[in-house]
Amino acid sequence: MIRIPAFLKPGDRVALISPSRFAEPEQVAAAQAFTKAHGYELVEAPGLGGSDGQLGGTDADRAAQLNWALSEPSVRAVWGVRGGYGAVRAVDLVDWSLLHRDPKWLIGFSDFTVLLSESLQHRTAALHGPMAIQLARNATPETFQALADALRGAPWTLESPRAAEELRVRGPLVGGNLSVLYSLLGSPSFPDLRGCILALEDLDEYHYHLDRMMQGLRRAGVFEGLAAVVAGDFSDLKDHERPFGRTWSQILREAVPAPIPVVEGFGFGHENRNLTFIHGLTHELAATSGHATLRPLLP
Repeated sequence: MIRIPAFLKPGDRVALISPSRFAEPEQVAAAQAFTKAHGYELVEAPGLGGSDGQLGGTDADRAAQLNWALSEPSVRAVWGVRGGYGAVRAVDLVDWSLLHRDPKWLIGFSDFTVLLSESLQHRTAALHGPMAIQLARNATPETFQALADALRGAPWTLESPRAAEELRVRGPLVGGNLSVLYSLLGSPSFPDLRGCILALEDLDEYHYHLDRMMQGLRRAGVFEGLAAVVAGDFSDLKDHERPFGRTWSQILREAVPAPIPVVEGFGFGHENRNLTFIHGLTHELAATSGHATLRPLLP
């Protein structure tokens, strides 16, 4: 059974951390503006703003930020400032028993998929949603509102106009960035996907890279027993002068074994519109007449 952390109430504190790349002032300012607008208090984890090359500090420093946020009783949500790369280098230095003692929301996507997956290993729901860097870069009003509503316990039903078949399935909605999930294959952080609805998105990849990852996951058997696959945005993809010959949609559909349904067009990923969903929570995926919904089923 997945544990649902307490939803936020006015005055609660949100800790900002940099588990991957380093934080920049405009990203911190965007996080400050968002939390203030919704009645929360933003606190910067000790060490936020540090750097080690592209990273937001050494591996130990970045793990210490998350450990501090998980151990601080007044903090009710832990928000990643940005993605990039680096969370995997710090994840094993985190004291995850702190999350057991005091469940709280982890918020992020992209490279933060590492932490969403690890939270799932500890039976705790998290929020797959925008980070401060997106809110500082022309995020749509829907993006802001969907995150705010999820934090207060009113998550949105996500919709897609691109369903090709009628269906109705239920399962925990898990996943995130395809490249990051693939990198976790064989590690203790990789989720057990049996009975799940797998959410996928990605950015800045060659088409053949996407195919390599999907075929690798297929051959590892991780799609066996899936309830469904739902796709967000696959953005800024690349190809060679002689094209690979398959769209990202075809790549997904060729790798996922029938009769597991694949539904595209849900609004999460690396676009300005990045809607929040509760990672690990059971959702109902329903489609009819070319329209699909992903409805969260709160206890």
